[in-house]
Amino acid sequence: MAKEKKYVKVESEKAENNEVYGKDKHGKIIKIEQTGDPEKRATTKRIWAIVCWIIAIVFEVIGILKLTHVIDWFPSLSLTYFLLICLGLDLLFFIPGSLLWKKANHIDPISEKNKTKFWIWNNLWTILSVLAFLPVIIFIFTSKDLDKKSKKLVGGIAIAALVIAWLASYDYNPVSSEQLERAEKEVLQVSPSGTVYWATYSKKYHVDKDCPAFSNSETVYEGTVRDAYERGLTDPCRRCIPELEDEEGHVHEHEEETESEIDYNEIWNLIWWLLE
Repeated sequence: MAKEKKYVKVESEKAENNEVYGKDKHGKIIKIEQTGDPEKRATTKRIWAIVCWIIAIVFEVIGILKLTHVIDWFPSLSLTYFLLICLGLDLLFFIPGSLLWKKANHIDPISEKNKTKFWIWNNLWTILSVLAFLPVIIFIFTSKDLDKKSKKLVGGIAIAALVIAWLASYDYNPVSSEQLERAEKEVLQVSPSGTVYWATYSKKYHVDKDCPAFSNSETVYEGTVRDAYERGLTDPCRRCIPELEDEEGHVHEHEEETESEIDYNEIWNLIWWLLE
């Protein structure tokens, strides 16, 4: 027996109380999820991302100042533990900042006409990860106040933090304004309203809210293609949406969606939701 589904509508205009209800085409009362203006939301997330990066850099600088005896905070705490705390706080603020930046780029993508600018903009935090950890790594390995064992421990953890920050910051699926525009045109071929649907663990977006991919889903969200892109859903379900031909008349095949498994993209989607 199929599960009874709950439909949640996503809208871009935000109400004052953030609690809005409406009716679907069957007259059923549904909750409308308010998201606000895309460009404003993207700008807000980028500002918070920069704030997170600045805080991360502050903790890196504090570690360097302690190493160079410019400050003498918490003298009872060993230098090794002090540096480990600074590295941990550095990473703690850097990761959310990088995720916020990537989420903003999915809400308000830029053009891919300038390939260099497009890559730098989408992977800016990959570059910043080097600045957030490499200087302190250099100071650790050149310090005369740390013995060989401590250098290996703290330096190794610092390098690991740099690698984690780099991997978390790299955008493996960057979105361009051209890609978003093409996706919106594809959807309009099938759904004149431009409405798409997705579930909590969806990997793709749909135009059919009764698509077999939703067979195990209790909640189905309704919104625009841009709303789906914001949630990391950049591929359409080819059961629902036929592929547009490209400029050369070619049609590319896409894999069909199954929602029985959770992959790493879904995990990142859940983390992004927590950052909203």
